[in-house]
Formats: sequence, structure tokens, C-alpha cells
Amino acid sequence: MEPEFSFPTDLYRGTAPYYHRFRPPYPEALLEDLCRRLPVSGAGRLLDLACGTGQIAVPLASRFAEVCAVDQESESVAFAKATAEADGVTNIRWVTDAVQTVELDSPFELVAVGNAFHRLDRSSVARRMFSWLEPGGGIALLWGGTPGRGSRPWQRALAALYAEWMARLGVTDRVPADWELSMHRHPHEMVLAEAGFDYEGKFEFPVELAWTVESLAGFSYSTSFLNREVLGGRVAEFETDLADRLSSYAQDGKFREQASFAYQLARKPPST
Repeated sequence: MEPEFSFPTDLYRGTAPYYHRFRPPYPEALLEDLCRRLPVSGAGRLLDLACGTGQIAVPLASRFAEVCAVDQESESVAFAKATAEADGVTNIRWVTDAVQTVELDSPFELVAVGNAFHRLDRSSVARRMFSWLEPGGGIALLWGGTPGRGSRPWQRALAALYAEWMARLGVTDRVPADWELSMHRHPHEMVLAEAGFDYEGKFEFPVELAWTVESLAGFSYSTSFLNREVLGGRVAEFETDLADRLSSYAQDGKFREQASFAYQLARKPPST
């Protein structure tokens, strides 16, 4: 079995406003498809693990009687709670705790993890999720890409910029080496099957996105590897470098991509 990687617990310090503003939301078509395919009853409970600033908990809250959202980053949880309540979403219980150790009042109809399962101790967390689910309930791993991955010239330039700045700042270890190779050798669907889930598949939803220099900088500030905490006093220098390298690739000031969002669905057997 492939070893699981350990990520520091403070990688997203200071990112919450940028994560909320500059991370593209999960497409409504994806959320609708998930709720139909499970299906969501309207009277069940949702658990959003590693919830960040609420990209899953908030848009799905109206489809559940109660939502529990858990994240170890206290800043993210506080930001999510404040913004959700300002929008009139009041059926979410926000919890600051580690996914590996949090104690929860189960069962749940759906457990969702957005862009974070690879950062967890997947095998132990999968077993915990299995124990929290009601029989026949589902686990959904939601995924969205990053603008620095792709074959378009501006994306290659952005990826090179990321790599150079991480090396320049000495922060390449914020992303463990070979983690993607480990995920390939021991994929998420295998981890879920080993925990007792019936894996049902991966469902993808393409979305056309248009970025600007400002939103690409904002996206960087939402990441674990080149946020403003990492950049320190070099934020202005980074923004200038970003604009200088990418501006020639813009069309009408925009950087367009065909982004892919997806979710992987697995189900706890109904007879368990």
C-alpha cells in the first residue's frame, strides 16, 4: 500500500477571503446531478469535511435538513460561518477540528469532501466516513482544477511562474514530492472500496472559465503554496511578474480555459 502524505495544518492561513472570491464554484449542474443520483431526500443530513469557506456546504444547505461543516483551519471556518449567516443560511453547524479526530453525531445521508481528500489520511478517513453514513448513504469527492494545469500557452507560463516562485522562496516542500504518483498507484476509488464502499464512478462537467490577471493573482492567494503569507513582502513583485509574463497571451484582457469539474460517488451498502 502506498504511504499517505502528511500536510502541515496551517497551509491555508490568510487565504479565506481569496478562496471565497476567486475559487470558481462547483457548477450547479454538478450539484444537481449529485443530488439526483444519490438521491438526496430533502430531509437528511450533510457532512462537509475539510469544508474550507463553504463551497459545498452553503450551496447544498437548502437540500438538507441539517449540515455539519468541519475544517481544521479556524480562519476558514469563522469566515464561512459569517458569510453564510450574512446570506441567510442558518442550518449549518460549523466545527473547527481535524477530520481524523473530530467526534460527530451521525448518521448522515451524504458525506462530501471538496478538493481535499488527497490531503487526508485517506484510509482512516474513509473508514470514519463509512461509520458516519446511514445505510445506502453516499460519499462524494468533489474536484475542480487549477488554472496552472493545462496545455494552453498562458497555462504553461503560469505553471512555470508558480514553479520559479516556489523555488525562489524555498517553499517547494509545501507540496510533498511524488504525491500525485502515489495517488495514481493507490487511487481514491481503491481506498473507498477497501473501506467497504461500493464505488459508482466519476462524473465530469466541463465549464468555460475566463480569468484576468487580477483573478489569477487572487487564485494564487487562495492556494496552499503561493498565498500572501508565503509571499510575505514580495506580493507586489509577484503581481508585476505575473502581469509581465502573461499579458501577451490575453485576448481582450481574458485568459480562457475549458475547465473540468467532477465528483466521484461511492455508496455504503444498504444492508450494512
